[in-house]
Amino acid sequence: MSPSHPRTPRQVINFSKQKGKEIIANFDGGLITSDAGIVWIAELDKKLGITEKFGNCFQDHRHQSYVDHSVHELLAQKALWNYFRL
Repeated sequence: MSPSHPRTPRQVINFSKQKGKEIIANFDGGLITSDAGIVWIAELDKKLGITEKFGNCFQDHRHQSYVDHSVHELLAQKALWNYFRL
């Protein structure tokens, strides 16, 4: 079923080519897959800065000489882990 008028996608995201194939996300409801994979979800997060923006909402009270991973990195890891655990 096609819409009565063409819709312009609000945002188009171009991902890195994988095995020579172009990967894009445009959220217009066209051909889709439910098997996006963690690599593309992580790249989407990096392009949109979701976990980075969320991480900036926190104050890090840890002693920085003992810190190996930023709050952003910890949030990104937990968010991706939770996404694929569903």
